[in-house]
Amino acid sequence: MRDAILSSRPDASDVAEEIEDFIVGLAGRVDDLQDAEFKGDLEDLVRQAQDLGTAADALGFELLAASAWELKRCCLPDSAEQIRETLIDLTEIAKRVRMGHRGAV
Repeated sequence: MRDAILSSRPDASDVAEEIEDFIVGLAGRVDDLQDAEFKGDLEDLVRQAQDLGTAADALGFELLAASAWELKRCCLPDSAEQIRETLIDLTEIAKRVRMGHRGAV
């Protein structure tokens, strides 16, 4: 297993509650992305990936943000395999973010 990912925000104490809420809801967000991918709903997948990337970036989780934006970029018809691979990578990164939060998995 790879190392946990922590927020890079040097002033994280001012957004500690937001970070907490983000991480607590992260598993659900990943589930929703996976559901949209399974249904082939590219429009929903793009919207969710953009929302996740924006939130992750604002809270100092740049690697997760970059992965979400990569998912958004690859959401094109006939790119199911690339979407799936990118979503698998995003899921692993999200797990590492969750690991950094009080050791939660």
